[in-house]
This record gives sequence, C-alpha cells and structure tokens, in this order.
Amino acid sequence: MITSKSAVQTKIGAFKYFDPSLLSGGGRLFALILICVIMSMLSPVFFSARNLSNIITNACIMTILGVGLTITIITCGPDLSVGSILTITSVIAAIMLKAGIFFGWAILAALALGILLGLLNGLMISKIGIPSFISTYGLQWAVFGFAYVILKGYVVYDFDPAFRFVGNGYLFDVIPMPIIVMLGVVIVGFIILKKTTLGRTFYAVGANKEAAKMSGINVEKTMIYAFIICGLLSAVGGIVLVARINACQADIGKNYLLPTIATVYMGGTRAAGGQGGVIGTLIGALIMTVVENGMNLMGVPSVWRGAIIGALIIITVLVNQWLNKKLEAAGA
Repeated sequence: MITSKSAVQTKIGAFKYFDPSLLSGGGRLFALILICVIMSMLSPVFFSARNLSNIITNACIMTILGVGLTITIITCGPDLSVGSILTITSVIAAIMLKAGIFFGWAILAALALGILLGLLNGLMISKIGIPSFISTYGLQWAVFGFAYVILKGYVVYDFDPAFRFVGNGYLFDVIPMPIIVMLGVVIVGFIILKKTTLGRTFYAVGANKEAAKMSGINVEKTMIYAFIICGLLSAVGGIVLVARINACQADIGKNYLLPTIATVYMGGTRAAGGQGGVIGTLIGALIMTVVENGMNLMGVPSVWRGAIIGALIIITVLVNQWLNKKLEAAGA
C-alpha cells in the first residue's frame, strides 16, 4: 500500500516492500561502502591512511569538474568542453607564473577565462540555438588547438611554491588542499542546486523548457548561468591539477571528459535533464577512483581496466534507469 511520496512502497520479487527513493540515493553510498569492503579484503593496504588519502585526492579533479557538468546536464545537456577549458586556463596560468607574475593574478586570469568560455558556450546554445553537444564539442577542439599553438609542444613546470600549495599543501598539516577545494565546490554546488531560486530554475528548465518559460523563468539566462558555472569550475579544476603535478602541457585535460561524464551519470543525474545532484556526483567519482585504485593495488593488467570501468558504468546507469522507472510508476 502506498501511503505517501516520502515512503513509497513497491512490491518487488522476493522482497515484500522497498523504498526506491531511498535506494536511488542511499544505494550508491551502499555500493561505495561495499566496493571498499571488497577491496580491503583483496588488498591489505587498501584501508591504510595514506591510500585512502590518495583515493580522495585523486577523485578531486573529477568531482570539481563533475559539479559543473551536473549543473549543465540538469539544465540542458553536457558540456563537452570541460577538459579543454581546464587545459587552456591551466596553460594561461602556467605561462603567467613562469613570467614572474604574482600567482594570485595568474589564478584570477584563469578563472576569468573559464567564465568567459562558459559564457561563450551559454550564448551559442541559448541565443543562437546550437545544441549543447555540437557547440561544446566544437569549442573543445578549438580550445585544444589554441593550447597546442601557445605551448608549441613544450611542457611548463616548476612553479611558485605559494601556487603549488593549492595542489600540494595541507590544511593544519593534516588535510590535503585539493580535498578542501573539492569539498568547498561540492558544498557551494549543493547550496546552489537545493537552496536557491537559481538552482530551482536549473531543474525546471531541464525538466520542461516550455513549461518553465510559461511560468516566467528566463530560460536563456538560466542556461547561460549553468555554463558559466561549469566553465568556472573547469578552471578551478585546472588550477588544482597544475598546482598538484607542478607541470602543464597542451593536453593536460584531454583524458578527463569521459570519466567525469561517467561519474555524473553514475551519481544519478538523468541524461534527459531535470534530475540529479552533486552529492551523487561525489559518490560516483569516489566509486570510480576506488575501483581504479583497487585494480592498481591488485596489479590488474591495463588491457582489462577499461573494460571493467565500462561495465561498471553501464551497470550503474541501468540500475539508475530501473529505479527511476519504479519511482515514476509509484507516483513519487
């Protein structure tokens, strides 16, 4: 018997009742805990403090990028240029640092460029009407091209220690700074999506653009804001990454796009828009990082790793779709 939306009970197979709304969120956390338990049984060093710190730190860049992607996917579609924006903003910051410019100005310039590129994406999509997949994919190749032209194949490295603190420093000599930045981004992203009018408009536009427009929402402006935030967070991810590895090259962000999109979908954000959240994206990034870390500890051949990650992504998306159908059928 269905008593309320907050306590949807549906008969399923051998189970008498379950609450699919709880499984859709709590199920991912349970999956993360289960994977961690399995990895700890397979490798005695998995639960060491150093390894756990490495896992969370390695998830930081995907999570930062993922928060921005979550917002754009909820609103109107994926931003395929996040890796290239990460790259070009990193290149600009690196060049300014090597020129002896104060690291604060280099960071501000990178963030400003990320905002401008996000604005460009938003204008192409909302004003000109180019689909997000096409416009952001085109910008990706254009921006990567500029990065290659600027660096000409060179690697820029050895930056100001004050700048490197963002990627290698520790707060109170305990918590790595990338984790602090990541948590800050997740908290701000959560507040924007769940506690502000802007966040509600993101969901409304993603669920039904025409209905949102009829209700008085400025759909074009909402889409622009979504891509500006995504561009800004791509720049933040680039700054943290370059500060952490102490080097920058023209393809530094090339391999981040697909894993980040995967973490967003694994976190429960619906590809059609209108549904999702940054907490799920954080859990998705941790699941992917834990699996990769476990495979490294167990010495799994590299030829199998892609297949395992791909299977994990497919299974997660299928489970999300199944849960969404149960929620819709139950009237939640």
